[in-house]
Amino acid sequence: MLKTTTPSRTPIYSSAPLSNSHSPSPSLDNASQAIAAATGVASWDTLRKEVRQIETEIESKLTTLSKLAVRSGSASAPSQAAAGSLGAGAAAANGEELEAKIEELLEKLSRTVDAMSGHLDNQAQTNGQAPLSMTHLLQKHRDILHDYTKEYRKTRQNVRAARDHAQLLTSVRDDISSFKNGGMSASDYLLNERSRIDGSHNLADSALEQAYATRDDLDRQRSTLLSVNQRINNVATQLPSVGQLIGKIQSRKNRDNVILSCVIGSCVVGVLYFVM
Repeated sequence: MLKTTTPSRTPIYSSAPLSNSHSPSPSLDNASQAIAAATGVASWDTLRKEVRQIETEIESKLTTLSKLAVRSGSASAPSQAAAGSLGAGAAAANGEELEAKIEELLEKLSRTVDAMSGHLDNQAQTNGQAPLSMTHLLQKHRDILHDYTKEYRKTRQNVRAARDHAQLLTSVRDDISSFKNGGMSASDYLLNERSRIDGSHNLADSALEQAYATRDDLDRQRSTLLSVNQRINNVATQLPSVGQLIGKIQSRKNRDNVILSCVIGSCVVGVLYFVM
């Protein structure tokens, strides 16, 4: 008797991997990225975020630089005089490093603003006109860049002036303290004072030399103008017919004006006579 065997049926779906219909397709992601790159929205947003970040860093460092200027200006107090030249040198090094960072950030901000301007130019070439909001935003960042540059230059000048003032007062105080402590003899102190006076005299001499040079230039200009005036007078005396010709032209012009006035007056009188 034959036994019939039924083959075992394995479900087809057991070996097939389950696909998640909710997971995004890589091709769709690439397509969305291509569309974003084509429209340029992501590029504009990236530039705007970078500009804001740079502006925040510049503002923070400008505040630090202003505080450094205040500290440099107050470093001339007697309580801070004992810090010595080492602390002043460290502060100067920190100030120079901070100035270099601010200059680097300003240059980076300028490049980013130029990139935004180029992006708007591309938008204008593609669409015919750049969006008005983007144009206003670009002008705003340009104004901020101008203000930051102006404020940085002013603050840097104040820092350097305060630093020079503090160094001058520190050097004078050191000289006085060394003289009081006996580290410098009276003759050395007098020699130093004499050298300072000689330096002041040299500065005054250079200023006087510049004043004398300016006076000489003015004298030369005066002599040049006088020679030109003399030449013009010589030409006028050598050519008397030119003056006579100019006088005849002026008299003829006056005569023409008189004739024209008489004609206009006659016309007006004639019109009034016929009207009345």
